[in-house]
Amino acid sequence: MPIPERSLTDDQRRELEAAHRKLREAVAGYERFLGGDLASNAPIVVHNAELVADAQRAIEEAERELWKLREQYLGWPRPSWAPSAAFEADWFSDEDKAYDEVSTGPTR
Repeated sequence: MPIPERSLTDDQRRELEAAHRKLREAVAGYERFLGGDLASNAPIVVHNAELVADAQRAIEEAERELWKLREQYLGWPRPSWAPSAAFEADWFSDEDKAYDEVSTGPTR
């Protein structure tokens, strides 16, 4: 059962605000790995996969903590349909794996 926000103590409110700030910072840290506009004369940027994974993990941990506090203090369980803040392959289903199969041969 949801708990009204006005019932939060100052400490609980600060804890929720800190968790939300940590998630925003983690997302901002990950955004440097996202692509941008493609241009024929632009250099191709290659990122270190371990750094990308670390940034995604930071988002997942911050998001998990925020939802834990939301449920604990406000009675807000995370909806099963809520997408991850990590902007990963959550947007694709198993059927979309075919798009990863690249053929370099002639098309029919």
